[in-house]
Amino acid sequence: MNKIAVIVGSGGQDGTLLTSNLESLNYSVVGIKRGDIDLLNSEKVTELILNVQPDEIYYLAAYHQSSEDKVGGDIEVFKRSIEVHALSVINFLDCILKHKNTCRFFYASSCLIFRGSNNEVLTEDSHYSLENYYAISKISGGSLVKYYRDNKNIFACTGFLFNHESSLRTENYLSKKITSYVAQLSESSNDKLSLGSLDMFVDWGYAPDYVEAFRRILQTSSPDDYIIATGVKSSIKDFVKIAFEHVDLDYRKYVTVDPNILIRKNEIRIGSAKKLMKATGWKPSISFQEMVKKLVDIEIKKFKST
Repeated sequence: MNKIAVIVGSGGQDGTLLTSNLESLNYSVVGIKRGDIDLLNSEKVTELILNVQPDEIYYLAAYHQSSEDKVGGDIEVFKRSIEVHALSVINFLDCILKHKNTCRFFYASSCLIFRGSNNEVLTEDSHYSLENYYAISKISGGSLVKYYRDNKNIFACTGFLFNHESSLRTENYLSKKITSYVAQLSESSNDKLSLGSLDMFVDWGYAPDYVEAFRRILQTSSPDDYIIATGVKSSIKDFVKIAFEHVDLDYRKYVTVDPNILIRKNEIRIGSAKKLMKATGWKPSISFQEMVKKLVDIEIKKFKST
Protein backbone atom coordinates (compact mmCIF):
# COMPACT_ATOMS: atom_id res chain seq x y z
CA MET A 1 0.00 0.00 0.00
CA ASN A 2 1.09 3.58 -0.65
CA LYS A 3 2.32 5.55 2.32
CA ILE A 4 0.18 8.34 3.74
CA ALA A 5 1.82 11.60 4.81
CA VAL A 6 0.49 14.65 6.59
CA ILE A 7 2.32 17.92 5.89
CA VAL A 8 1.63 20.62 8.47
CA GLY A 9 2.48 23.90 6.79
CA SER A 10 1.85 22.62 3.27
CA GLY A 11 1.22 26.08 1.82
CA GLY A 12 4.77 27.40 2.16
CA GLN A 13 7.82 26.87 -0.02
CA ASP A 14 8.94 23.67 1.70
CA GLY A 15 5.43 22.29 2.04
CA THR A 16 4.71 22.83 -1.64
CA LEU A 17 7.97 21.22 -2.72
CA LEU A 18 7.61 18.32 -0.29
CA THR A 19 4.09 17.64 -1.54
CA SER A 20 5.40 17.31 -5.09
CA ASN A 21 8.32 15.18 -3.91
CA LEU A 22 6.14 12.72 -2.01
CA GLU A 23 3.42 12.53 -4.64
CA SER A 24 6.06 11.66 -7.24
CA LEU A 25 6.82 8.64 -5.04
CA ASN A 26 3.13 7.64 -4.91
CA TYR A 27 2.48 8.91 -1.39
CA SER A 28 -1.03 9.99 -0.50
CA VAL A 29 -0.50 13.49 0.90
CA VAL A 30 -2.81 15.41 3.22
CA GLY A 31 -1.78 19.06 3.39
CA ILE A 32 -2.60 21.26 6.37
CA LYS A 33 -2.37 24.97 5.60
CA ARG A 34 -2.63 27.90 7.98
CA GLY A 35 -6.19 28.12 9.30
CA ASP A 36 -7.28 24.64 8.24
CA ILE A 37 -7.37 23.37 11.82
CA ASP A 38 -6.50 24.77 15.22
CA LEU A 39 -3.16 23.12 15.95
CA LEU A 40 -3.49 24.09 19.62
CA ASN A 41 -6.66 22.05 19.91
CA SER A 42 -5.59 18.53 20.86
CA GLU A 43 -9.01 17.12 19.97
CA LYS A 44 -8.79 18.49 16.43
CA VAL A 45 -5.28 17.09 16.02
CA THR A 46 -6.43 13.71 17.34
CA GLU A 47 -9.37 13.75 14.94
CA LEU A 48 -6.97 14.43 12.05
CA ILE A 49 -4.64 11.57 12.99
CA LEU A 50 -7.46 9.09 13.59
CA ASN A 51 -9.15 9.94 10.29
CA VAL A 52 -6.04 10.01 8.12
CA GLN A 53 -3.94 7.30 9.83
CA PRO A 54 -0.67 8.73 8.50
CA ASP A 55 2.58 6.81 8.22
CA GLU A 56 4.60 10.05 8.34
CA ILE A 57 4.00 13.59 9.61
CA TYR A 58 6.12 16.52 8.50
CA TYR A 59 5.74 19.49 10.83
CA LEU A 60 6.86 22.52 8.78
CA ALA A 61 4.64 25.18 10.36
CA ALA A 62 6.50 28.29 11.46
CA TYR A 63 5.77 31.70 12.92
CA HIS A 64 8.22 34.21 11.45
CA GLN A 65 8.42 37.05 13.93
CA SER A 66 10.42 39.23 11.56
CA SER A 67 7.33 39.79 9.41
CA GLU A 68 4.81 40.14 12.21
CA ASP A 69 6.53 41.33 15.38
CA LYS A 70 5.08 44.84 15.14
CA VAL A 71 1.58 43.50 15.66
CA GLY A 72 1.54 42.79 19.37
CA GLY A 73 4.89 43.51 20.99
CA ASP A 74 7.36 41.16 22.61
CA ILE A 75 4.95 39.16 24.74
CA GLU A 76 2.63 38.44 21.82
CA VAL A 77 5.57 37.45 19.59
CA PHE A 78 6.92 35.02 22.19
CA LYS A 79 3.47 33.59 22.89
CA ARG A 80 2.72 32.92 19.23
CA SER A 81 6.21 31.54 18.60
CA ILE A 82 5.81 29.05 21.45
CA GLU A 83 2.32 28.12 20.30
CA VAL A 84 3.42 27.27 16.75
CA HIS A 85 6.90 25.87 17.42
CA ALA A 86 6.27 23.96 20.66
CA LEU A 87 2.74 23.68 22.07
CA SER A 88 1.23 22.50 18.80
CA VAL A 89 4.11 20.06 18.40
CA ILE A 90 3.19 18.45 21.74
CA ASN A 91 -0.32 17.81 20.44
CA PHE A 92 1.01 15.86 17.46
CA LEU A 93 3.62 13.92 19.42
CA ASP A 94 1.17 13.02 22.16
CA CYS A 95 -1.45 11.95 19.64
CA ILE A 96 1.10 9.73 17.89
CA LEU A 97 1.98 8.20 21.26
CA LYS A 98 -1.65 7.45 22.14
CA HIS A 99 -3.18 6.58 18.81
CA LYS A 100 -0.60 5.88 16.07
CA ASN A 101 2.76 5.03 17.61
CA THR A 102 4.08 3.61 14.33
CA CYS A 103 3.80 7.04 12.68
CA ARG A 104 7.11 8.81 12.05
CA PHE A 105 7.44 12.52 12.82
CA PHE A 106 9.73 15.17 11.28
CA TYR A 107 10.16 18.62 12.85
CA ALA A 108 11.64 21.48 10.81
CA SER A 109 13.96 23.56 12.99
CA SER A 110 16.42 26.26 11.93
CA CYS A 111 20.11 27.11 11.81
CA LEU A 112 19.19 30.25 13.77
CA ILE A 113 19.08 28.20 16.96
CA PHE A 114 22.87 27.92 16.77
CA ARG A 115 25.40 30.51 17.86
CA GLY A 116 27.12 32.04 14.83
CA SER A 117 30.88 31.84 14.40
CA ASN A 118 33.41 33.14 11.90
CA ASN A 119 35.50 29.99 12.11
CA GLU A 120 33.43 27.07 13.40
CA VAL A 121 31.47 24.79 11.10
CA LEU A 122 28.28 23.94 12.96
CA THR A 123 27.29 20.38 13.82
CA GLU A 124 24.33 18.87 15.64
CA ASP A 125 26.29 19.27 18.90
CA SER A 126 27.10 22.97 18.50
CA HIS A 127 26.03 25.46 21.15
CA TYR A 128 22.56 26.95 20.98
CA SER A 129 21.84 30.66 20.84
CA LEU A 130 19.11 32.13 23.04
CA GLU A 131 19.18 35.61 21.54
CA ASN A 132 15.62 35.83 20.19
CA TYR A 133 12.17 34.34 20.65
CA TYR A 134 12.30 32.46 17.36
CA ALA A 135 15.40 30.54 18.46
CA ILE A 136 14.07 29.90 21.96
CA SER A 137 10.78 28.51 20.66
CA LYS A 138 12.46 26.36 17.99
CA ILE A 139 14.85 24.96 20.62
CA SER A 140 11.81 24.17 22.75
CA GLY A 141 10.15 22.30 19.89
CA GLY A 142 13.29 20.32 19.14
CA SER A 143 13.66 19.45 22.83
CA LEU A 144 10.12 18.05 22.84
CA VAL A 145 10.97 15.91 19.83
CA LYS A 146 14.01 14.53 21.64
CA TYR A 147 12.00 13.93 24.83
CA TYR A 148 9.33 11.88 23.04
CA ARG A 149 12.00 9.98 21.11
CA ASP A 150 14.13 9.14 24.15
CA ASN A 151 11.40 8.62 26.73
CA LYS A 152 8.33 7.54 24.78
CA ASN A 153 9.98 5.53 22.00
CA ILE A 154 8.43 7.64 19.23
CA PHE A 155 10.20 7.82 15.87
CA ALA A 156 10.66 11.60 15.93
CA CYS A 157 13.43 13.57 14.22
CA THR A 158 14.49 17.19 13.91
CA GLY A 159 16.08 18.74 10.85
CA PHE A 160 18.13 21.90 11.41
CA LEU A 161 17.54 23.79 8.17
CA PHE A 162 20.11 26.22 6.81
CA ASN A 163 19.16 28.76 4.12
CA HIS A 164 17.51 27.08 1.15
CA GLU A 165 16.01 28.80 -1.87
CA SER A 166 13.65 28.16 -4.75
CA SER A 167 11.51 30.08 -7.21
CA LEU A 168 8.65 29.80 -4.71
CA ARG A 169 10.18 32.39 -2.40
CA THR A 170 8.15 35.55 -1.96
CA GLU A 171 9.43 39.03 -2.81
CA ASN A 172 10.48 39.79 0.77
CA TYR A 173 13.24 37.14 0.55
CA LEU A 174 16.66 38.29 -0.58
CA SER A 175 17.12 35.59 -3.21
CA LYS A 176 13.80 36.45 -4.86
CA LYS A 177 14.50 40.17 -4.68
CA ILE A 178 17.78 39.72 -6.55
CA THR A 179 16.65 37.19 -9.17
CA SER A 180 13.38 38.99 -9.89
CA TYR A 181 15.24 42.28 -10.40
CA VAL A 182 17.76 40.68 -12.76
CA ALA A 183 15.01 39.00 -14.79
CA GLN A 184 13.28 42.31 -15.45
CA LEU A 185 16.44 44.32 -16.02
CA SER A 186 17.51 46.00 -19.23
CA GLU A 187 20.75 47.88 -19.89
CA SER A 188 18.82 51.14 -20.07
CA SER A 189 17.20 50.66 -16.70
CA ASN A 190 17.60 53.49 -14.21
CA ASP A 191 16.10 51.66 -11.22
CA LYS A 192 18.66 50.47 -8.71
CA LEU A 193 18.62 47.32 -6.61
CA SER A 194 19.04 48.48 -3.01
CA LEU A 195 20.46 45.94 -0.58
CA GLY A 196 21.35 46.29 3.08
CA SER A 197 24.72 44.55 2.74
CA LEU A 198 26.89 42.67 0.28
CA ASP A 199 29.27 41.30 2.87
CA MET A 200 27.11 38.84 4.80
CA PHE A 201 28.04 35.18 4.37
CA VAL A 202 25.39 32.48 4.10
CA ASP A 203 25.23 28.69 3.70
CA TRP A 204 22.84 28.61 0.74
CA GLY A 205 21.19 25.44 -0.57
CA TYR A 206 18.56 24.45 -3.11
CA ALA A 207 15.17 23.92 -1.47
CA PRO A 208 14.07 20.86 -3.54
CA ASP A 209 17.19 19.11 -2.25
CA TYR A 210 16.30 19.98 1.33
CA VAL A 211 12.79 18.52 1.24
CA GLU A 212 14.30 15.33 -0.17
CA ALA A 213 16.44 15.29 2.98
CA PHE A 214 13.26 15.53 5.10
CA ARG A 215 11.92 12.39 3.47
CA ARG A 216 15.18 10.49 3.74
CA ILE A 217 15.49 11.29 7.43
CA LEU A 218 12.20 9.48 8.10
CA GLN A 219 13.38 6.41 6.17
CA THR A 220 16.39 5.74 8.43
CA SER A 221 16.49 2.70 10.69
CA SER A 222 16.52 4.75 13.89
CA PRO A 223 15.41 8.32 14.67
CA ASP A 224 17.90 11.14 15.18
CA ASP A 225 18.49 14.86 14.55
CA TYR A 226 20.33 16.19 11.50
CA ILE A 227 21.75 19.38 10.07
CA ILE A 228 20.64 20.02 6.48
CA ALA A 229 23.21 22.29 4.86
CA THR A 230 25.78 22.53 2.06
CA GLY A 231 28.83 23.46 4.16
CA VAL A 232 29.72 26.11 1.55
CA LYS A 233 30.15 29.75 2.57
CA SER A 234 29.00 32.32 -0.01
CA SER A 235 28.46 36.05 0.35
CA ILE A 236 25.55 38.15 -0.82
CA LYS A 237 28.01 39.71 -3.24
CA ASP A 238 28.73 36.24 -4.64
CA PHE A 239 25.00 35.69 -5.19
CA VAL A 240 24.57 39.09 -6.86
CA LYS A 241 27.65 38.75 -9.04
CA ILE A 242 26.64 35.31 -10.35
CA ALA A 243 23.08 36.46 -11.03
CA PHE A 244 24.12 39.54 -13.01
CA GLU A 245 26.93 37.85 -14.90
CA HIS A 246 24.48 35.16 -15.97
CA VAL A 247 22.73 37.83 -18.08
CA ASP A 248 26.04 39.45 -19.10
CA LEU A 249 25.69 42.51 -16.91
CA ASP A 250 27.96 44.15 -14.32
CA TYR A 251 26.18 44.30 -10.97
CA ARG A 252 28.17 47.39 -9.94
CA LYS A 253 26.13 49.49 -12.37
CA TYR A 254 22.83 48.54 -10.76
CA VAL A 255 23.33 47.61 -7.10
CA THR A 256 23.54 50.09 -4.24
CA VAL A 257 24.03 49.46 -0.53
CA ASP A 258 21.49 51.25 1.63
CA PRO A 259 22.51 51.44 5.31
CA ASN A 260 18.90 52.21 6.22
CA ILE A 261 17.78 48.71 5.22
CA LEU A 262 17.68 46.62 8.36
CA ILE A 263 19.56 43.35 8.19
CA ARG A 264 20.09 40.58 10.69
CA LYS A 265 23.29 40.70 12.69
CA ASN A 266 26.13 39.37 10.58
CA GLU A 267 26.65 36.03 12.28
CA ILE A 268 28.13 33.40 9.99
CA ARG A 269 26.42 30.02 10.20
CA ILE A 270 27.90 27.29 8.04
CA GLY A 271 26.64 23.77 8.63
CA SER A 272 28.10 20.30 8.30
CA ALA A 273 25.73 17.72 6.83
CA LYS A 274 28.22 14.85 7.25
CA LYS A 275 25.97 13.03 9.69
CA LEU A 276 23.00 13.31 7.31
CA MET A 277 25.06 12.20 4.33
CA LYS A 278 26.38 9.16 6.17
CA ALA A 279 22.97 8.11 7.46
CA THR A 280 20.92 8.70 4.30
CA GLY A 281 23.25 9.12 1.31
CA TRP A 282 21.85 12.61 0.77
CA LYS A 283 23.89 15.28 -0.97
CA PRO A 284 23.10 18.54 -2.80
CA SER A 285 22.15 17.94 -6.42
CA ILE A 286 23.45 21.30 -7.69
CA SER A 287 26.12 23.79 -6.63
CA PHE A 288 25.51 27.29 -5.28
CA GLN A 289 26.47 28.78 -8.65
CA GLU A 290 24.13 26.43 -10.54
CA MET A 291 21.31 27.25 -8.14
CA VAL A 292 21.61 31.01 -8.62
CA LYS A 293 21.64 30.66 -12.42
CA LYS A 294 18.65 28.31 -12.29
CA LEU A 295 16.66 30.75 -10.16
CA VAL A 296 17.46 33.60 -12.56
CA ASP A 297 16.40 31.50 -15.56
CA ILE A 298 13.08 30.66 -13.90
CA GLU A 299 12.39 34.33 -13.17
CA ILE A 300 13.26 35.33 -16.74
CA LYS A 301 10.87 32.70 -18.09
CA LYS A 302 8.10 33.88 -15.78
CA PHE A 303 8.69 37.53 -16.70
CA LYS A 304 8.58 36.83 -20.44
CA SER A 305 5.35 34.87 -20.08
CA THR A 306 3.51 37.78 -18.44
